[in-house]
Amino acid sequence: MNPKIDNFDQKILSLLQQDARMSHAEIGRQVHLSQPAVSERIKRLEAAEVIRGYRADVNPKALGYQITAMIRLSTQQGRPYAQYVASCPEIIDCYTVTGEDGAVMRVLATDVEHLQRIINELNAFGSTSTAIVLTTHVAGKTITAPVQEGS
Repeated sequence: MNPKIDNFDQKILSLLQQDARMSHAEIGRQVHLSQPAVSERIKRLEAAEVIRGYRADVNPKALGYQITAMIRLSTQQGRPYAQYVASCPEIIDCYTVTGEDGAVMRVLATDVEHLQRIINELNAFGSTSTAIVLTTHVAGKTITAPVQEGS
């Protein structure tokens, strides 16, 4: 379903992405709608799967993960990796991609030895290429609806 997203919906989505715990009444004050109107809009956005859920933003370093790495995996047919990456808690994102690599994943590790163990396990599915993240310039950016031509 592709619902029509108006300016009110966009403002509500932006506020919820900044603070998913914000009350409907506070959202209403900020977007100049009643609390019931905000609640109905949020229910509609949830039903249309524009809003897929609500999550806590957890700091990996506070849990002991000192390294974030991007690992590219070049796979051959018959060497499925999906079950492994789904079961490995350190792999927090995995994307099937076009090009030479079959997958790109974001991985957390406590130290270099921990990262090496993960890489060694992934090598069972194909060759890997790893880049350690030094700085994150953009993360968790607010998602907005695309601008429609002629709008």
